[in-house]
Amino acid sequence: MTLYVDRQGHVINRTTWLALTARPEYVVIASDAVAVEGQQVQVMTMWLGLNLPSRPRVFETLLHAVGGNRPCRWTWPSLLQAQAGHRQVVDELATGQPAASGSMSTRSNTGR
Repeated sequence: MTLYVDRQGHVINRTTWLALTARPEYVVIASDAVAVEGQQVQVMTMWLGLNLPSRPRVFETLLHAVGGNRPCRWTWPSLLQAQAGHRQVVDELATGQPAASGSMSTRSNTGR
């Protein structure tokens, strides 16, 4: 059974979830363009609001390379983890080095 949750993790009904998904200022947590080896890469973190029994997908970070075929993806159960994960992905891409708090490259691309 899918539970819908707001950005703070509070359970909401489907009607409220649908209304919130129509508000880009609520859905988009962060968006950054980063140059990696001369190529533009877009990193976007969004609120999904889906708390699935098998894997919460409340927030998602997507990394799209221009001309790339499949984005890399990380999922996060909380707003704080999504914000920190987004910053870490952007920092690692910008510097080409793993962030001090641990490398995103060593995690799976589903945030697990």
